[in-house]
Amino acid sequence: MSYWSRDFAGLPEHLTEVREFTRIVAGDREGADLVEMVASELAGNAIQHSKSGVPGGKFTLQVADFHDKWQVRVIDEGGPRVPHLCELTSVKSAEDLDTLGDEVEAGRGLAMVAAVSSAWGVVGDRDSRAVWAEIMASGRATVGTARGSL
Repeated sequence: MSYWSRDFAGLPEHLTEVREFTRIVAGDREGADLVEMVASELAGNAIQHSKSGVPGGKFTLQVADFHDKWQVRVIDEGGPRVPHLCELTSVKSAEDLDTLGDEVEAGRGLAMVAAVSSAWGVVGDRDSRAVWAEIMASGRATVGTARGSL
C-alpha cells in the first residue's frame, strides 16, 4: 500500500491544487481519472458544506493505493449537516432549468461519487468528519454502497 496526505485551505480556488496533487499521486494507473474526480468532489463538498469553508478553515485529503483499489478520504472540520445523497430533481425541459436554477446542480457530487465507487461512507460528527470512497483499481464503475455513516 502507498499512502499520501495533504492539508488544503478551505477555499474554492484550492480545488485546482487538489486535482493536481491527486493527478501526481495517481499518475497514469488504472482508475486515476476517477480518483481525481472523487477527490475533487469530496473536497468541494468539504468547502461548501462544512466549517472547512469558513475563513481560516482547512481540510485534509488522504489517498491510499491498495493493490486492487484506491481509497480517497477528505477530513473536514464538521458542520451541522451529515453528508448524504440528495434526491435528484427531474428536469423535463429547458424551462425547468430556468425555474430550478442552482437546485439542479445541488446534490450531484456525492451521487457521482457513489456511482463510481465500490463503497463510500461518512464517519465523525459535527466537529470533524471524514467522507471516504473506494474506487476499484480497474477503473470500472460499480454501484457504491454507503457504510459507516453517522
